[in-house]
Amino acid sequence: MKKSSIKITPQITTLFILFIFTFSTFLNAQNMPGTSFTITSKYMKGDREIQIALPEGYNEWTEYDVQYMLDPNWNMELRKSLLDFMQNNAMAPRTILVGIISPDRNSDMTPTKIDNLPTSGNAENFIDFIGKEVKPFVESKYKTSGRNTFAGHSFGGLCVMHAFLRSPEYFDSYLASDPSFWYDDQLLVKMAKEKLSNTNGKVLFIGGRKGSAYKGMGIEAMETVLKEHAPDSLDWKIVAYKDETHNSVIYKLNYDGIKFIAQDFRNSKIKFVPEQGEVIPGIPLAIFTMQSYDNLRYTTDGSEPDLNSKLLKDSVSISKATIFKVKVPSKRANTLPAISGKFVEGAKLKGIKRSKKYVPGLHYAYYEDDFKKLPNFDTLNIIKTGAVAKGFELKSFPKKQSFASVYTGYFEAKASGYHYFALSSDDGLKFYIHDKLMINNDGRHAAHAERSTVVYLEKGLHPIRYEYFQFEGGAEISLYYKAPKEKPGRLSFNRFWYKPSKK
Repeated sequence: MKKSSIKITPQITTLFILFIFTFSTFLNAQNMPGTSFTITSKYMKGDREIQIALPEGYNEWTEYDVQYMLDPNWNMELRKSLLDFMQNNAMAPRTILVGIISPDRNSDMTPTKIDNLPTSGNAENFIDFIGKEVKPFVESKYKTSGRNTFAGHSFGGLCVMHAFLRSPEYFDSYLASDPSFWYDDQLLVKMAKEKLSNTNGKVLFIGGRKGSAYKGMGIEAMETVLKEHAPDSLDWKIVAYKDETHNSVIYKLNYDGIKFIAQDFRNSKIKFVPEQGEVIPGIPLAIFTMQSYDNLRYTTDGSEPDLNSKLLKDSVSISKATIFKVKVPSKRANTLPAISGKFVEGAKLKGIKRSKKYVPGLHYAYYEDDFKKLPNFDTLNIIKTGAVAKGFELKSFPKKQSFASVYTGYFEAKASGYHYFALSSDDGLKFYIHDKLMINNDGRHAAHAERSTVVYLEKGLHPIRYEYFQFEGGAEISLYYKAPKEKPGRLSFNRFWYKPSKK
């Protein structure tokens, strides 16, 4: 590597004082969340420590994004609390946070050796240590999605940009916070002119401070280069924040940066109702969107929506069997697939006329076992039977966990037409109508996600069945519906009927 020095100007003198002296008291060291691990590194020629904090509710059957961050000793607690907030509000995916500890950040995070910093210039080894040793360690130990972010502040932001230009294959997204692009006569700004062509499909967020610092840090120069040389497929954004210091900008910047990087995740939460179901040829079925997106596109032939696909605003109608896909198209690589729903050709289901032999409510059978998914109930012994008329009454059962119940009866369609059914449950639930499985919400999970379907019912009673199991924790079943000429809402038990068994 070349050996160089900083050209001393009044502006650079101020910056130099900021980074060399202020960083010793940059932020108070924090208690790092998570667990410490030691990795013996050939790139760093010795042992290095990393800190790993798992998201709330981590489990072995879910895949998690990973964010690798620098300077965790003063930044990780803040970053973890920010991620927790964004994850709990569906703004970002549940993410494993990996802090890379640097005993000498001047050495680890700078790309070249300069006279004023005797230990500087070891960033290439440090970047390879993270990309070739830390990443494989994390991916072998935890269930990861393959979507990774590299984040750093100040010299850490310089290192992040260096990794982005030198080894873009290591990460999908790069978050550079008030980065020191002034370093070594704006070396990375010059490097960007040559290397940006290799960053196709990546995501880059850079944030800094408005005013003289924006130019002094070299961010203004980097923005000019990005405008001139960034490939069309690079999704990048630079934000300058008013009335912030080098320290205070961290929170705003990381919130915006994580939100920008997580754009594809938020797109993956697009909901349409119904998600699947049956359509009668020639009778239009309306599919409704649940959120407002400016560039929401859809297809009805099973292909992935792109920028040339039709725009979806509030709703769309189909009149035949369809593979319906919805997506906000992106130029990013490694994006999540479109949200898909399969609508098969169905038939009008005939109803039964209600008579006095039907009474309000549903019949139930109760079972006990260590259920982890819905079983074959024909192989189990029934512990208890009864009827419910006002609700599922899960709390009335003898056990609070490790039980299952099957509810049978009839749903009353008061008019002929498409009927939309939706449900959420904690834990697993299946919904059948006319002995056809219409919604499968099996498995161990919380009740945060709704599942929906549609079927054409003629006026009258229609046989239904709900199969439910509870593993542990909360027990919940919530039902919703929309019928012809009725507003959508909760499905009340006054629409359920059953025939009491003869004694």
